[in-house]
Amino acid sequence: MKKSKAELEKRIFILFFIITFLLVLTIIFIEWQLVKFGITQYEDVNLNLTFSDFKIVQNEKQAISQNKLIKFTSDIKLEDVIIIKDTKQISNRLHSHYDQADVNNLTIYSRERMVLFGTKWDLIDKYLAQIYQNASQEESGSFIANFGNKLFQIDYYPLISSKEIIELLAVFIIVEKIEINTFHFNSEYNLKLVPFDGKLNEVQIPLALKNHIADLNLIVQNMSQNQEIESIHRLNVEHAVGIHVLYDLHNQPGGILLISYFRDTNRFANQSLLLFVLILLATTLIMIVLLGNWFSKTILIPVNSISERMREISANPSTIKPIEQKYTGVLGDMVASFNTMNIALSNHRKNMQEYKLITDNIDSGIFWLDNDFTIILFNPSFMKITGLKKEEEIIGKNLSRLLGTKENILNILEGYSITLPQLEIYPNNRLKYVTLNLRRTKYDEGYRFFGSITDISNEMKQTKAREALELELIKSNKAAELGRKVEGIVHNINSPLNSILGYAQLLKKEYKDNEDITKIIDAGKTIANNVKGLLTKVKQSNISSVRPIKINELIDRELDFCEHNLFFKHYVTLEKKFQEDLPKLNAIYSDISLCVANIINNAIEALKNSEDKFLRVRTYSHNNMIAIEIEDTGEGIKERDIPKIFESYFSTKTGKDGTGFGLGLAITKSVVEKYNGYITVDSKVGLGSKFTINLPIK
Repeated sequence: MKKSKAELEKRIFILFFIITFLLVLTIIFIEWQLVKFGITQYEDVNLNLTFSDFKIVQNEKQAISQNKLIKFTSDIKLEDVIIIKDTKQISNRLHSHYDQADVNNLTIYSRERMVLFGTKWDLIDKYLAQIYQNASQEESGSFIANFGNKLFQIDYYPLISSKEIIELLAVFIIVEKIEINTFHFNSEYNLKLVPFDGKLNEVQIPLALKNHIADLNLIVQNMSQNQEIESIHRLNVEHAVGIHVLYDLHNQPGGILLISYFRDTNRFANQSLLLFVLILLATTLIMIVLLGNWFSKTILIPVNSISERMREISANPSTIKPIEQKYTGVLGDMVASFNTMNIALSNHRKNMQEYKLITDNIDSGIFWLDNDFTIILFNPSFMKITGLKKEEEIIGKNLSRLLGTKENILNILEGYSITLPQLEIYPNNRLKYVTLNLRRTKYDEGYRFFGSITDISNEMKQTKAREALELELIKSNKAAELGRKVEGIVHNINSPLNSILGYAQLLKKEYKDNEDITKIIDAGKTIANNVKGLLTKVKQSNISSVRPIKINELIDRELDFCEHNLFFKHYVTLEKKFQEDLPKLNAIYSDISLCVANIINNAIEALKNSEDKFLRVRTYSHNNMIAIEIEDTGEGIKERDIPKIFESYFSTKTGKDGTGFGLGLAITKSVVEKYNGYITVDSKVGLGSKFTINLPIK
């Protein structure tokens, strides 16, 4: 299949290369021809326009001369004196009735070819026979002739008898010297009008054409032989020349008009380049359409058909069907290979569906890890256990980081397998308990890890619930027993205390100045207040209903009961920062007092071995919650013990003084969570600890 595909791509590439190469050659040839054609046409147009301008001006000059001659020959009186051949009267008539400039160029010949007026010209004698021949046929004419290496325009007009018998009386001839500046027309090219006596010389031709004098003489010679009047020639890539031959009355070249034309090939190239680009774009579009149409019918449609079937299979593997074998060659091989692949995919799909059905419907999460301990495959239960909803949040992630374990699981993997029956994980910072199994297997040149994970959080919650219930029972029994004992003690103390105060007051009346009796009365009143406060606390604690509680008063009462602790009373510095407008808390009084008492007592115990004995109690509200913050400067808690201090029967005091059952903080955490609150701890060894109880107001 790969070989066939490579061969197809190779053929397509060669075909496109050949077509493109031929297309470029064709367009280059067309462009070359267009440039040549464009330059030639542009030159022809401009040179022909110059020729036309010259001929127009020449015809105008001839028309002027002919009009003068017509005016002369139309003069009846002049005709009469010509008939009698009176030269004096002819001269008088011309000089008195006509412009002197016109008369100066005029020569009148009689029918006997004798000069009646004007100058006898050798130039005219050269053409006189032909002039008289034309005049006898009532023809007038005009031509340019070379005389003395100068050009002259000769215009003649016959004077015919006005009588019934047509008879040539005389011939009027005007001879004018001709130069290029006498034509008075504008041209942007270099023009020269030169006499021609059979060969051009370097003086006669324009400077730009000096190197082409031999070519010009040959061109003029060929033109005179063929009686050509105008001709345009390209001498080289820079110069073109326009030649206009002026023939005399004997059809011999008398003068040559040379037009030197600079060939601005760059301008033509730029113009043709634009045309070339337009043609190239048009041709390319046409070729793309034609070639694309052919390529689409012969290759793309079959390939797209196969591709479409593959997309259908990828979208719904259950619709695998073979493609009809109607192609030959490379495409036929592709179809056959595709049908074979379909069969293999169909069998593989069935097996995969069975395995997938099993893995998707078990409660345990199943996953694969690569050598770097990152996840490459997992089932839906694994996603459910981790609490993640997107595959990209799992794929490529390290297992330990994803589960939020305290240490890298790979570090505790011994041998080829490991089982962790009660592993604490923190996916998305939420505590869960799972049973984790890992197995290492050989895969290609390395190893991969297969694992399963089962959520046992509900079982652990049930276990902890039973433990909490046991703690609650212990607490309730202890509180009830303590309450009964305290009530008995209070009653037993009140009777003798009242007697002591009564007798002391009687003695005070008798011995008013005795200070010792006053001290006895004050001490008795203090004992009475403490007993009253203790009795109030017992009564409040025995009320098991939820009611509004003033937290600041509750904490003050608990701190008062700490006064019996001589260490606290004499050595500990207490700082209280209570929020005055603190909202009331809806709770059972004994629950909150127990939590506060447990943390305060732990703080006092932690201060015993500290140099700086400082206790701060603070209350404040935040986010619809009440915070009770108790901070000490005691010995602190080791970092590794912080996650364990809220576990039942764990105590940092065990082993030091033999006291403590490890239930105080466990009960406190249980009570706080019962009210949907939470407790935080921040502690550093040697610097102290800070416990914060956060309880919702409602």
